[in-house]
Amino acid sequence: MPAWWDARTLLRLLATVAWMAGWLGLALTLAPWVSRRLHEATRGYVQWMVSTCDRMFLRVRPAWCLAAVLGSTAACGAAGWWLTSGLPPGGASGVIRLLVVGSLAFGPFGLPLGYRLPRRGVAWLWARRIRRLEAQLPDALAFLSSGLRSGLSLVQCLDTAAVELDGPLAQELGLVVAEQRVGVPLEEALLHLEARVGTEDLTLLVTSVNVLKQAGGNLSETFETIAHTLRERSRVAGRIRTLTAQGVAQATVLTIMPFVLGFVLWTIDHALVERLWTTRLGWLFLGVMFALQAAGAVLMRRMVTIRI
Repeated sequence: MPAWWDARTLLRLLATVAWMAGWLGLALTLAPWVSRRLHEATRGYVQWMVSTCDRMFLRVRPAWCLAAVLGSTAACGAAGWWLTSGLPPGGASGVIRLLVVGSLAFGPFGLPLGYRLPRRGVAWLWARRIRRLEAQLPDALAFLSSGLRSGLSLVQCLDTAAVELDGPLAQELGLVVAEQRVGVPLEEALLHLEARVGTEDLTLLVTSVNVLKQAGGNLSETFETIAHTLRERSRVAGRIRTLTAQGVAQATVLTIMPFVLGFVLWTIDHALVERLWTTRLGWLFLGVMFALQAAGAVLMRRMVTIRI
């Protein structure tokens, strides 16, 4: 037996094997509990993604959504670990590294990163679909009004609009006509449309149609009036967005500037800036700065947000 193989080496080897076996057993024991808690934590998230994609006529599997959430969290966490790999060793650097990795991985305070990134992506797709639908609605109402004036029924006009139009509105109108054909009353099918889309413009349209079908009235003139109202509302909203665009840009620059300036100063002089996280006074200044930054961002966001 070689000289290096002695009782102490054997004990160390056995201790290492026991240590690895203990961690393996702990991992196998906790794996079902971790899997169950992860499923409970992401079940509502995944269900929301699946239902939202279903409303956009996209078929996705829950497993795909779960994989997107976990993959985004892991990728953003790894990016944070890589970005902070150049920090000098030390307790303060470790805390900063942990905060950066956690912030990028889990996206606290509503940041569109890591765990929140897939939800933000699906929400962006839904918002884009709603914008396209609202842009199509005035022309669709004019189309329906012309069809009613030519002698067609409302169902025939909706069927024709679903064929002639394109984009999300054609899909929604086609689903309304399909429900009506299988026996669902038109009023109820329109209420389903309102529940799926949930915009004020669709609510106005559905309410007007249902009231006029029950009480009687001229649907053609009502559609023309609603189309004119929606066009004027869209024009005013575009004007407001144009006027507030400068305020949004200024708010974004003012929010990001302290962090960019701090990074530049840290690149130029490490010792000067490191006092912010190596001394108690520096931590106090950082806390006050983050609090003021958050308050200022919320205040500026409210100032540039105008609801019409």
